[in-house]
Amino acid sequence: MTGDSMRDTSEKRDFIRMHVDTVIELFEEGSDQRMEGRCVDLSATGMAVEMERELAEGQRVHTSLPSKNPDFPPFETVATVLRSESIDGGRWRVGLRIEEVKR
Repeated sequence: MTGDSMRDTSEKRDFIRMHVDTVIELFEEGSDQRMEGRCVDLSATGMAVEMERELAEGQRVHTSLPSKNPDFPPFETVATVLRSESIDGGRWRVGLRIEEVKR
């Protein structure tokens, strides 16, 4: 087997999703209010973030994933909230669509 036939059917998508576990900063568009969450999935077109508050569907946010390597800047995007789902312990899993990569 080669190519797509080797991938699990849940991963047959245009862009591979990477499972990650890193702190992410979010800012509501037009605001300097900082929010923090954990990025748990990342692909070329979106990400899933677990956080302590719900974000409204359609809301735009700026995100910043820090780099552990000083030679690489943080990964910064503008994203739109696709959904917020309640998960255990009063936390939320927020699905974001990446609209623009800032750097």
